[in-house]
Amino acid sequence: MPELISKYRIFLASPSDLSEERESINEVINELNLTYGNPNNIVLELLKWETNSAPAISNNELQSIINKDIPTYDLFIGLLWMRFGTPTIEFGSGTEEEFNIAYKKFKENNNSLQILLYFKNASPKTLDAINPEQLGKIQNFKSSLGEKNVLYWDFNSNEELSRFLRLHIPTRIENLKSKNNHPTIVKEILPIVETIEVKEIEEELGIIDYQELIEEYFTISTQSLTRISEATAWIGKEMNKKTSEINTLVAKNKNQPISIKVQRNIFGRTAESMNNYASRIEPEIPIYIKNFEKGIDSFSKLIMIYKSDFDDKKDDIIEASDSLEYLTAQIELSLINLGEFLNSIEQLPKMSKELNNAKRNVANKLSDFIAKLEMSVTIGKEVYKNINV
Repeated sequence: MPELISKYRIFLASPSDLSEERESINEVINELNLTYGNPNNIVLELLKWETNSAPAISNNELQSIINKDIPTYDLFIGLLWMRFGTPTIEFGSGTEEEFNIAYKKFKENNNSLQILLYFKNASPKTLDAINPEQLGKIQNFKSSLGEKNVLYWDFNSNEELSRFLRLHIPTRIENLKSKNNHPTIVKEILPIVETIEVKEIEEELGIIDYQELIEEYFTISTQSLTRISEATAWIGKEMNKKTSEINTLVAKNKNQPISIKVQRNIFGRTAESMNNYASRIEPEIPIYIKNFEKGIDSFSKLIMIYKSDFDDKKDDIIEASDSLEYLTAQIELSLINLGEFLNSIEQLPKMSKELNNAKRNVANKLSDFIAKLEMSVTIGKEVYKNINV
């Protein structure tokens, strides 16, 4: 018997410096069609100028061609990084014009669509990519969003953006559904609506598979975090030993300055311990982040199955929600401890080139890891919110 299938169209707007992200969003939409769309009789269609426009000529400007070619949509996704884009007749760039078209539609009918805006924070690969004028326009646009009551999100990598979209797109579509919004296209077709190309292993995974993966990935990431914590505790003790050694020498020397030779020996050994610490945590950082991200992805897909396939899994969802909340709290605690340790390292006086180099080495490794932990907390909280929607 035919089923009623709702199609929601998603328009993607961005300047050309986000081509990698634009391409990867295709994979996100394909995956969501499988994990979220099919169980809920929903089809998601991604609209982009590359696929939905065509060569043409205009009396006004090129942007008017794209505006006419893009059909009505339900979600607007805007991305900005280093470039604001080429100005149009009325706006600072094509992306800004596309945003304002969506914003105007929303103001005319608050239930007509939703807007998702993301700003990339990562540094460019070369200094040549930095254009102060373009960055100024982006900052001005960003500042104007508060007046429009537009909540935007920041991301650091393509992978992080993909994880946000896997959570945010279903959430906003559910918002539209709850407001009795009619999608752009509703049609009757057979239960198997269309073939979506995804990895075969993803198509076969079920609740038990995801539960096993979650346990495996989170165990590995937790073990890695524990090893980093143990290394941090070790270097803390080593630093205290060196401080006690200096204090003892000063006392024996009747509070007179210690000789340069003795000082260089102590600070040389301190630098060696700090470099040892940096070497211990460096290989753990990618192990932690890789397995945490895989665990979060499996977690999100497990919850999606619970919500779409079962009506009596409320207790399981609550249990999963509690475990994720606890995990996120533990990461936040690690963040506080590592932040305090980084601050103490940065405040060490510049006593020798060996110590200065070791300080820089440790600070770089810790800063990198802290940034990844912060990203973990952000993603964990996003998944938690999605669970409880």
